[in-house]
Amino acid sequence: MIIRLALVAGIAFAGYWVYQLFFKGESADEIVLEETPLKVEQIRSILELNTLKFQDEAVVDSLEYYKTANDAVWGALDKLTTPDQFKHGLRADGIKRRLTLIVRGELLYGVDLKRKDFQFIPQGDTLLILIPQPELLSISINPKGTEVYLENGDWKDYERAHLQRKARNKMIASGNRLKLPERAKAPLEKALRALVKTDKILVIKFEK
Repeated sequence: MIIRLALVAGIAFAGYWVYQLFFKGESADEIVLEETPLKVEQIRSILELNTLKFQDEAVVDSLEYYKTANDAVWGALDKLTTPDQFKHGLRADGIKRRLTLIVRGELLYGVDLKRKDFQFIPQGDTLLILIPQPELLSISINPKGTEVYLENGDWKDYERAHLQRKARNKMIASGNRLKLPERAKAPLEKALRALVKTDKILVIKFEK
């Protein structure tokens, strides 16, 4: 498993741009966010950060045995006459079908501003930023990255898809076990502090 932190490119330039477009005042004590629809949408697009990428792989398996000894004998004979199943017909393990896949995917953690927006709240010499809790934004599984480790018997496409969904759930559980939503907060805070330039004390809070 490889964890990679991905911060928005050009943060320094974006920080200057955000400061110039969204904050104005005659002094450092007067910082006001201009909440025009266009500008709010622009800053929202910047703050939708893909902060943490988690690349993982999951091994998933589906196994089915013959119900009777007679079925096992006839099944083995059938496999012996099928070139790509011949090696499985030689085994007296009672396995009718088995499919083992190694599935690779990438999970993306960040803030979802489509469901809950950010807030800028000036409080005296402090500028408070409230943003949503980081969460799993997406998970992508590349079929080309899926490796067939073992295939015994005939398997339908929908059965393979079921195994891939099982792998997907295992990856999500792995990300939760590693507390990746919580670990996504640090790079997100770092990016926000680079984006928002102000003389005020900048406080970032994640809403519950």
